[in-house]
Formats: sequence, structure tokens, C-alpha cells
Amino acid sequence: MMADGNHTQADSGSPFTRADGEALITQGAFLRFLFAAFETAGLFDHAGPAQGQSPRDLSFAEGRRSLGFDLLQLAQSGQPAAIRAADPTAMTTMHAVIGETLNPKEKMRDRRSDELGRYGDLGPG
Repeated sequence: MMADGNHTQADSGSPFTRADGEALITQGAFLRFLFAAFETAGLFDHAGPAQGQSPRDLSFAEGRRSLGFDLLQLAQSGQPAAIRAADPTAMTTMHAVIGETLNPKEKMRDRRSDELGRYGDLGPG
């Protein structure tokens, strides 16, 4: 993956910019989406790589994992320059993804007040 100036590119011509990454990395919904994508890609699975000792052909699973790591690096492009420089493996971004999934900033209390708001039409008790 190449990065030049404000653009992060897997190949040339990618429309995804660092500004896009900066806007997305601060959104809890995006971080939770990434967690779901990482789970689907198998980043948290314990199966070995395609060249491992397993008698099964795991090349499809390895391709999915590779795409998951590409998504992680794209999300990492939204981190500040100091974090990108100090953390080439994107563990800071992975930490943010897992942290938001386990402890979302949107509290249940806020969700419950939204759910109760629909009863406001009933008028005073």
C-alpha cells in the first residue's frame, strides 16, 4: 500500500484520501463496522495460514484475512501522523476498533431515552 501526500492508495487512482480516513476513524459506527468486517475476514480466527499444517486448502480464508488487513491499514491512514509513524502494524487502530465494540461511546441510557420518546404521543399519565 502506498501513501503519498493526502492520498492513500492500494494502487494508483484510489479515491480514498487521508481526510476520509480521519473523518471515519472518529466515528463509533465505523469502528464497529470494522470489527464486524474483521470478524468476517477471519482476523480473530485461530486457523493457520494457507501454507500451514492443516490438510484443508485455506487459501480462500487467507485471501479474506489479507483483505481484512488491507482494511485495517486503510483505517490506520486516518490516524495522526505521529501514530502512523510509531505504529506501522496498526495496533492502535485495532485497539480503537476492539475498544469501541466492547465499550461503545453511545451509552445504553441514551438508547433507552430514544426508545421511550415514542411514548410521548400518549400524553400525560
